[in-house]
Amino acid sequence: MDSMIFHGIYVTVIVLLLFGVSIFAHELGHFIAARLFGMVVEVFSLGFGPSIWKKKHHGTLYKIGIFPIGGYVALPQMDPTEALPAAKPKQTDVTESVAAPQGSASLPATPPPKPLPPVAPWKKIAVAAAGAAGNMVLAAIIAWIVYWGGKPSTPGERSAIIGFVDTNAVAYTSGLRIGDEILAVNDVPVSTWSDVIQENARFETVTFAVRTPQGTNMITVPTEKNVLGFRMVDGLREVSLCKVMAVEALSSAARAGVQPEDVIVRFNDATVLSIEHLVTLVSARPDMPTPLAVERGGQILELSVAPQLDPAMGRARIGIRFDPMAVDYDKVVHIPPGVQLKGHATMILRVVRALVSKEARHTAEGLGGPPMILYMIQDAVRKGIMIALWFMCFLNVNLAIINLLPIPVLDGGHILFSLWELVTRRPIHPKLIAWIYQVSFFLFIAAIILLSGRDFQRLYTLHRLTKAAASPMAVTDAAANAAPGAGTNALAVPETVTNEPAAP
Repeated sequence: MDSMIFHGIYVTVIVLLLFGVSIFAHELGHFIAARLFGMVVEVFSLGFGPSIWKKKHHGTLYKIGIFPIGGYVALPQMDPTEALPAAKPKQTDVTESVAAPQGSASLPATPPPKPLPPVAPWKKIAVAAAGAAGNMVLAAIIAWIVYWGGKPSTPGERSAIIGFVDTNAVAYTSGLRIGDEILAVNDVPVSTWSDVIQENARFETVTFAVRTPQGTNMITVPTEKNVLGFRMVDGLREVSLCKVMAVEALSSAARAGVQPEDVIVRFNDATVLSIEHLVTLVSARPDMPTPLAVERGGQILELSVAPQLDPAMGRARIGIRFDPMAVDYDKVVHIPPGVQLKGHATMILRVVRALVSKEARHTAEGLGGPPMILYMIQDAVRKGIMIALWFMCFLNVNLAIINLLPIPVLDGGHILFSLWELVTRRPIHPKLIAWIYQVSFFLFIAAIILLSGRDFQRLYTLHRLTKAAASPMAVTDAAANAAPGAGTNALAVPETVTNEPAAP
């Protein structure tokens, strides 16, 4: 129990530290740019709420808030509503003296603060963009660390081998089969499944150079838009680990000796290349004793299992559930920093594009807010520091791009207003900007509340299903589907955490 508590505290501290560093990098970018241009910096805060530490130095108040989720830099010269007329002070505020103790001379009233000098629009643009630059610099540093140290990987990050082909899809009738390796897409060489996905998204029809047991073939297949509006070859899946997350009590897998954390490598003497592949193999062997090979602790164990027909599902099952985000800790990949940054940015930009298309409603359903961001960070931390760093690289690229969107409450809004001033040589009227900000802020807060509420509902459902999976009579058969998403202050998650893995 003590070790579990200690681990929970450790994970919490690391999560807050990693998230805090990302926010700090963003605000530090604004701070450095503002200082370089000689602008006034009133406050530089990491976190919100009451200060647990603060110090004023050279006119700037540095502080750490009690709530480490966020941060800000107070730059009054960046406030587009600063030109609004202030309330007129009473005559006594300026002309009368302040009462002094008896027998003392009167003290003069404190004069109103002098207005700050205006800042050139191009300087405002540079300061606003510097926050995103800070996140990108941190992302680049992290990407180099991940490259040098190596990241535990999924099979799809090491190869472009097909892990599953739906027999009802055009891909199957065109000749693609499980185990084939894609060498090129439209004459562009590919080495990972991410490469395949990126090339598929660019064309309505793709031609694969495929290595098969019979030799290399050229196979042309159409692409279709998925629910996010991204083009993909329907019915095609990458190779993946079949890592057991839970075993149903009294199931044939439990009787065969299968345990959580086992990796299923063979079924009926066929190499298992994906969860979907295993489901297909199991379905074909109802009530038949079948050899099953699992990897446990670095050793291969030979077991025997008899799939049982499940009348409710209409197919045979062995009663196990898998981790759809499983990685191989014994096999690391050294992904070049540029490839990491490009991959993260491409994913986020695709989601942003989908949000302004006819698929916006479906894309919005995949958005995650602050609770999901924190959940994804802690999930990455639990899987290892290198995976956590890789996710932080993704998060910082996410923060950089999202903050540059032309939304008034974000840095992109400052850039938009400053561009208007730069082109027209006059700023937008402060009253109009104030109204735009008020409306945008209201919508922004409403979106955060909506996203957070949905996140809590999803996390509760995930907790309930995970708990049910551990119960003696648990039977769960939800499908696993990847659903990237992003939001204004949300997260474009590389893989969904709200969908449960399939249960063969």
